[in-house]
Amino acid sequence: MKITVNHAHVFQEEVRKEGSIQALENVMDQCSIDRAVCFAPFADYFRSNGESPNRWLYEQIKNNDRFLAFGTIDFTKDNLKEQAEEIHRLGFAGIKLHPAHQKFKVDEDRACEVYSVAEKYGLPISFHTGVHWHRISSYNTLLYDEVAYKFPKLKICMEHVGGYAFFNDAIGVMCNNPKTVYAGLTSVFDREMNKYWYLGKDKVKDLIWLAGIHRCAALKNKNFSQ
Repeated sequence: MKITVNHAHVFQEEVRKEGSIQALENVMDQCSIDRAVCFAPFADYFRSNGESPNRWLYEQIKNNDRFLAFGTIDFTKDNLKEQAEEIHRLGFAGIKLHPAHQKFKVDEDRACEVYSVAEKYGLPISFHTGVHWHRISSYNTLLYDEVAYKFPKLKICMEHVGGYAFFNDAIGVMCNNPKTVYAGLTSVFDREMNKYWYLGKDKVKDLIWLAGIHRCAALKNKNFSQ
């Protein structure tokens, strides 16, 4: 059985050595993992000499087929559409966004520029969901239903499935959008270190019961599928 894992944040070694690409590959070797979906660093975690986090990640993994890359967007800049276009040109598998950390509202017009490009090119978007110490009105889990309504062909992965606090809302969004919204199960079994995103076995069983096991995201050919 070949194993592909989702949701690996990677960093420049000088920024976070334990989160470097080499460190990730070491863990993959130890755990017999074949491939990993890795996310480009967010802008505030990236030491830049003019290079973008997306181009940096491309250069790091371009000759290594063990990695599937997701780009990210710098919301402090005005060229959001151009950044999303670049992610497509680099051949990345999708886009990772974190509304609470990046301080944007899920359904704001600027973010919709990114969604439009992603939908055009078939790039799924992996969203962080759940409590993350920013005003909840900006990343309320139900807002993803608005995104799914406005962009009916856009594939969306709700990482952490709303977390402990908003799991029911996330399930509501998934059931309302059965063809386009998926569940990312990263960190949902860690009761102590990531307790705000903890779901446990019972909620995951409810997730599978209501939405189906095929809606628990795996990546294949730029689409989430079983």
